[in-house]
Amino acid sequence: MLQKIIEHKKSLIERDKSSLPLDVLKKATRHFPVSSIIQKTRENDFIVIAEAKKASPSGGIFRKKYNPARIAISYEKAGATAISVLTEERYFLGCIEHLKQVKKAVKIPVVAKDFFIDEYQIYQAYVSGADCILLILKILIDDEFLHLAKVARKLNLEILVEIQNKEELSRFFKISGVNSGMLLGINSRNLDTLEINTAATISLLSLIKDIKIPVIAESGITNSRTLVELRKAGASGVLIGTYLLRAHSPGKALKQLLKEMRNG
Repeated sequence: MLQKIIEHKKSLIERDKSSLPLDVLKKATRHFPVSSIIQKTRENDFIVIAEAKKASPSGGIFRKKYNPARIAISYEKAGATAISVLTEERYFLGCIEHLKQVKKAVKIPVVAKDFFIDEYQIYQAYVSGADCILLILKILIDDEFLHLAKVARKLNLEILVEIQNKEELSRFFKISGVNSGMLLGINSRNLDTLEINTAATISLLSLIKDIKIPVIAESGITNSRTLVELRKAGASGVLIGTYLLRAHSPGKALKQLLKEMRNG
């Protein structure tokens, strides 16, 4: 599945480049100031990045009538610190326009979540209002990761670097060290099997309690008990999508989850 997504992504990038070349895209104007998620982690002991997506390979279609801006507004009102927006087209039914709509609708930072493999995508996200981009370490070789990270930081975009296991954690520190402008995301979902293992995330958190980079736990969060466990384990925050989007009202589901976490 992961390889299929990457191959399709390559074809879409070439399509977009043919209609809007990179040198032209680089000259496009951004109409929004860049906001910091890292600053939010300094102001709060625990943050929530709430996700807007129409579908996923593991969950199918969440909402046939999908309005990302409306969902994002409900998240913001419920207490979300930032919004993650899926822009991948084929498997998550997203698009860059969704990112634009969300950025116009909320005042909190917005993460462009996609399979970033080319600097063209970073400029697209930047112009469309992203404050942070996702870089999945698993799909990038060292030189690719470092190049994309450099491009993003040049644009003052923060980077959520996603890893899954101890080997990728070690690789991240080996090639990048402790860099400003980065958050470390630990994904409980295995991208090869799509299985969830929250215990593995908690185990990884125990290895990095003293690092200064904010650490975000991703995937598999379905109750407040897990939120409490992740916070106690040292996570700076979480990224939640599927659980909220399966609810009749994603905003109300988030508000209830946060209330239960505070009371727990």
